[in-house]
Amino acid sequence: MPPESTGKELLSLLLDKYEGSVFFKTGTRPSRRIKIRLYDSGLSDYRRYNIENPESRREINRSLLELEKKGLVCLRWMKGEENHIIAQVSLDAGAIAAAYAFLGRKPKNVLAAEIGLEVQDLLARIKSPWMRRFLEDCRDTLLRKNAPAGALPADAPERKNLFRALLFIDGQAERAEVLERVFSICCFGDSKIFENSVKKRLLDIIRRYSGCEEDSTGEELLGFAGIVRYPERFEFRGPLSIHFDSGRIDFSLLRYGASLGSPDFKRGRLEIPSGLVRLLSIENKANYVSYIRQNPGAAELVVYHGGQFSPARGAFFRALAAALPETSPWYHWGDIDYGGFSMLARLRREIRADVRPCRMDRGELVKYAALTLPVTKTYAGKLRTLGLAAELSDCLPCLSYMAEKRVRLEQEALLDEEGSAPPV
Repeated sequence: MPPESTGKELLSLLLDKYEGSVFFKTGTRPSRRIKIRLYDSGLSDYRRYNIENPESRREINRSLLELEKKGLVCLRWMKGEENHIIAQVSLDAGAIAAAYAFLGRKPKNVLAAEIGLEVQDLLARIKSPWMRRFLEDCRDTLLRKNAPAGALPADAPERKNLFRALLFIDGQAERAEVLERVFSICCFGDSKIFENSVKKRLLDIIRRYSGCEEDSTGEELLGFAGIVRYPERFEFRGPLSIHFDSGRIDFSLLRYGASLGSPDFKRGRLEIPSGLVRLLSIENKANYVSYIRQNPGAAELVVYHGGQFSPARGAFFRALAAALPETSPWYHWGDIDYGGFSMLARLRREIRADVRPCRMDRGELVKYAALTLPVTKTYAGKLRTLGLAAELSDCLPCLSYMAEKRVRLEQEALLDEEGSAPPV
């Protein structure tokens, strides 16, 4: 690191310490030194200051002497080693504003106010609920801590790129999906920006605010936001047809399941015949496969749900809801856990308000108590919060029981149990 860069780094570290002090919070002049030990009684807060390396030590000394000449810092030399080894460097209490100006840096409270305005502006333009939750959390953190924190970058170019990605994804809702390999070019005009400076942060935001399971893969999280490696395929079994201008395909002839690619789905129209017993969406793939094998002749439409659905899958579900006969109910069978119930709530909120839970009740937890898994106190708190959702008022007894007993039950645990498939 060049000597001048070392000096700026140490000055920036001093300002960091100042911003963490009570003096900054109260807006008062520091009455004690804001300092960094370089080599004081054998102790150091800055490992790069190596007294065994004369060349490096002299370069750091020179850079700090330049800052001292500018009146930005005060130096205290080691006793008996004056002009040789610096014991401490401290911020000049009367030159704090000059230090910020020298570094081209804004105090974190000023930066927080500016970022807060950016967040508020973005909130006025964003519609996606999970993005709004993230931005509202950022806004509240900025107000509470008076500083940027968490997933919101303090660096302006990084923040600009993140906000651009959120706006692009939010505007993609109608188109449902975009291939990951072209997302960066479409959004930034550059094929590398997304991978290098946005992707990791975006994944963290989706994982925290989308309702996706914590162990979701990066591909699943991006899929939730409509960024995919390949066009999605929707899996189902039962009386469903799709009509194109050129003809019709009847999937009911496939007794053990069919799939439909999103590009074909977009250009066709779904049709479900009257007299359907029910539509049953199943969260987990293993249970979906097991169920359609055990019930090959059932007069129902069985749909593989997967995790938190992507925009493309959401469009497919809305088309199913529109085509579903009025007398045919929609059931959803998912894990009896936070993720399973949050998916049910989302189906009710975004697809069809009267979706019914299937085998997602207190009785299942009691019946299969030996197969339940323990949950943490924090997880139990999340279950209680979920129980407050208006969409899940009928599920409150089950959610409360889970929180009280601190247990959950995965669908896969029932695969080897007699009668594990829901009755038609």
